[in-house]
Amino acid sequence: MGNVPTNAAGQGMALGRVRNLGSRKVLIAYLLVLLIFIAGQVISPGFAAFSNIMNVLNISALLGFIALAQMLVVLSGGEGIDLSVGAMASLGAVMSSQLLNGMDGNLPLAIAVVLAAGFAIGAVSGAGIAYFKVPPLVMTLAMASVIQGIGLVYTNGQPKGMASPILKELGTGRTAGIPNLVLLWIVIAIVVAVFLVRTRAGQTLYGLGTNRLTTELSGVRTRVVTTVVYGASGAISAISGMLLLSYTGTAFLDIGASYMLPTIIAVVIGGISLAGGLGNYNGTVAGAILLTSLSSILVTLKISEGGRQIVYGVILLLLLAVYGRQKSNT
Repeated sequence: MGNVPTNAAGQGMALGRVRNLGSRKVLIAYLLVLLIFIAGQVISPGFAAFSNIMNVLNISALLGFIALAQMLVVLSGGEGIDLSVGAMASLGAVMSSQLLNGMDGNLPLAIAVVLAAGFAIGAVSGAGIAYFKVPPLVMTLAMASVIQGIGLVYTNGQPKGMASPILKELGTGRTAGIPNLVLLWIVIAIVVAVFLVRTRAGQTLYGLGTNRLTTELSGVRTRVVTTVVYGASGAISAISGMLLLSYTGTAFLDIGASYMLPTIIAVVIGGISLAGGLGNYNGTVAGAILLTSLSSILVTLKISEGGRQIVYGVILLLLLAVYGRQKSNT
C-alpha cells in the first residue's frame, strides 16, 4: 500500500512531461512553418506574400478537417487509427456531387445523407474493433477497401454532378480577404476545443485513451463509446469530402485518397499521443499547416507528387521513431 502514492506521483510526473512535450511539439511546428515561409521567400520571392499564405491556409483547412477525424480516433486510445479516412472523404465527395447536382436546394438533403452514411460506415469499423476485437489497423484498412467498392457501385465508375453555387462559394470565396474555408476552420477549432475540455463527452474521450479499464469501471460503456468515436470519424471524413468538393467543384473517385497518410502525420506532429488520451486539436491544426507549407515549398522546388509522398513517409517514420524512444523513457 505504501507504494501507491509513489507510483501515482510517478505517473503524474510522467503525464506532466508528456503534456509539456506535446506543447513543445506545437510550438516547434509553428516555428518550422515560419522558417519554411522565410526559406520559401528566399528561394522564390512572393512565397511569403499574403495571398500565398492564405492559399496555403485554405489547403491546410482541407487537411485539417479530415485530420480531425483521425485525431478523435487516436485520442481514444486502444492503438486507435483510422486508415479509411481518405476513402471515406472520397465517398463523401462523390455522394455530395451526385446528390447536389449543382443545385442549392439539394444541400440540406446532401448534408444529412453524407453524414448518416459516414457515421454508419464508421460505426461498423468501431463495432468490429470494440465487440469483435479486430485490430484497428486491420479493420479500418479492410473498410477502406469496402468504401472504395461502395463508391464504385454508387457512381457506376463515373462520378456525376457538381457542387452547388453556395458550396462553391464556401470553398473558393473569401471574406475580408480570408478564405471562407479558413474562417470555417477557425470556428470548428474553437468548437472542438470547447468540446474536448468543457464537455463530459470530451472528458470521457480523454479518459478512454488514458486508461480504458478505469474508465469502464467508472460506469462508461467503453465499447459503445469506441463505436461512436469511429462513427464520428466516418461522419467527419465524409462531410470533409463535401468540403473537398466545395474547393474542386467536381469530384472523382479517389479525391480524398492522398489525405490518409498526411492526417496521421499532422496528428503526430501536433503532439497527440499515439497511446491516446493526450493532445488537442490546436496541435493537429499546427501539424496540418506545417505539412501543407512543406508541400508548398516542395512544389516550388519542382518536386514531383511521388517525391512528396516519399518525404511524407520519411517524416512519419522519423516521428514514430522519436515517439517510440519518448514512450520508453516515460
